Amino acid sequence: MVDDRSERRDLFRELAREGRSTAPPDGTPGAEDDRAGLIVRTFVKDGRLVRLPARWTRKKVVLRHIAERTFVPGAEYPERTVDEKLRAWCDEGDVDHVTLRRHLVDLGHLRRSGGTYWRPAPSGRAGTV
Repeated sequence: MVDDRSERRDLFRELAREGRSTAPPDGTPGAEDDRAGLIVRTFVKDGRLVRLPARWTRKKVVLRHIAERTFVPGAEYPERTVDEKLRAWCDEGDVDHVTLRRHLVDLGHLRRSGGTYWRPAPSGRAGTV
């Protein structure tokens, strides 16, 4: 409960700094992208993950951002390389690279088989994770 209030307070401060309304109008082109961008900017500072959001909807946005910025779709990575890449995101943050890797695999942003990881190619279907 305290984390959620703190998270909302942080989001409000970020919105206030940018001079934006807290509720983008529905149907506005790019409104969803603006919201995702705001969420990412709240939890990622200078290319580092400060902390993971407590709310799953926001956590999914941040994890998708990390996967898209870190791994090329279809390229295979050994576990050591995945760990190195994720450590760079976790430097001086509250989240460790193992937790980050587990979330990425659980949400399907990374796939794993026999110690090799890869980011699946986008499916082109709307609404997929």
